[in-house]
Amino acid sequence: MKQRRGLFIYLLMLGLLLMGCQQEESTQIDIFYTADVAGFYYSRPEPQLDNQEVGGYAVLKAFLDKQEKPFLFFDGGNWFGVSPESAMTQGKFMIPFLQQMPYAAGAVTAADFSFGWPVLRGIIREQDFPFVISNVTLENQIPWPMHDYQIFTRENIKIGVLSLVNPQAMQTYKSRLAGFGVQDPIDRAREMVTLLKEKGVDFVIILSSLGEWDSYWRDETLASEVEHIDLILSAGKNLENEEQERINNTYIVYPGLGLERLAHITLSFTKNKQLKELHVENISLVKSVYQEEEKLALQVQEMRENTRQKMKARLTQSSEVVAHSLQEESKLGDLMADCLHSWAKLDGVILNSDSLRKELPLGIITEYDLYNTYPYGDNITFITIRGKDFIRALEASVNEPDNFPQIAGFSVQYNPQKMLGKRIKQITLSNGRIIRPEEKYRFAITDHILAGGFGHDLFINSLEFKNTFVEARQIMRACLVKQKNLKVPALGRWKKVK
Repeated sequence: MKQRRGLFIYLLMLGLLLMGCQQEESTQIDIFYTADVAGFYYSRPEPQLDNQEVGGYAVLKAFLDKQEKPFLFFDGGNWFGVSPESAMTQGKFMIPFLQQMPYAAGAVTAADFSFGWPVLRGIIREQDFPFVISNVTLENQIPWPMHDYQIFTRENIKIGVLSLVNPQAMQTYKSRLAGFGVQDPIDRAREMVTLLKEKGVDFVIILSSLGEWDSYWRDETLASEVEHIDLILSAGKNLENEEQERINNTYIVYPGLGLERLAHITLSFTKNKQLKELHVENISLVKSVYQEEEKLALQVQEMRENTRQKMKARLTQSSEVVAHSLQEESKLGDLMADCLHSWAKLDGVILNSDSLRKELPLGIITEYDLYNTYPYGDNITFITIRGKDFIRALEASVNEPDNFPQIAGFSVQYNPQKMLGKRIKQITLSNGRIIRPEEKYRFAITDHILAGGFGHDLFINSLEFKNTFVEARQIMRACLVKQKNLKVPALGRWKKVK
């Protein structure tokens, strides 16, 4: 009996010991990541969150100040966008905001070179955190004061960070980048990862703006062809919504456009420094939840007021408020679509409601009002598409919540009560032609829509694409200026039928 009891106690202790080994404490490291601020340094209404005020550096700083545990914080670049502040200051308006962020390291995209290297270098020199660029050289050296990599040690875990830009995107600014060279990102990544591993790095992060252009060099290609990349933090995509995926053992994370949210990546390591778990959370920077850091909020308010004063130029005037809606056809949507249709002279135009952020006011309409109404730098793309593919894409757009299609050049008979995919009955062009499934048509859309701005990418099924590289807002501005008194169109392009 005593032998059996002794054996039982022995087995029990052995089981407890094994359970203790299985439940060994893991080392946790928190990483926050921002990218594609694109000039949106302030809070603004977000339709997807019931028009709550979201984003901006003041909210971001308040959120970070509330964090109780240590963290690493990275930025992927693409700061300027086409905000009025960018044009007025050549991007220097970002300096005070970046200075107050507790970044561990930052990267740049090709778009950040848009004002030339001397300007970008001046901005970087004003920051207290290092900037990394691994596949760009100036006279065969990493352009000072940037670095080819950085290594951070947290909880005895070595984390190596490098950065890659898209060579094709850099070609856009070659006239401003004399002496610069860009190495193949795939080859350079292999070389840098090998170097970091030789230095004892346990976890490799790439700050990547390969997504700036649709080319061979993509984050997915990088993850597929280069071993030992643990995490790719993407930038330069200018996509409104966040993205994440896993390819082999590489995680790819993108936080979305406009500083409306940031990515929170939690890493858990075993005692042997092996990655045990990686968790990604996308955090919406809701102003009412996190408030604003007071000093930064005042700076934001002052900058916006200065911008308003400098952008008082009159465009036109209106005898009514030009109202907007996310759920249905609106006068604002019709007006802006008409402007693009008059310029493009194609069969029609489609705009997504979500890109129109604010109604046009009663009375004088200024340059600043137009920026608030359409704050994005979207270019117009011409597409040639078969009727059946256009109907399918428009049907999908109708089904997307809070992003109703705003159109010009045609009318639509539809039944919103029908099941998904069966709502559109007929589409008729302004010249009376009914759109037929097998015939070809030409429409103007924004590059944002082509990239999935409606929440789907069905317009990619077009037969031909032509990016005009002309900004939608530039066309809208010229259209408004031509009208001494704004002619607001009547509703009726979307006709409900049974």
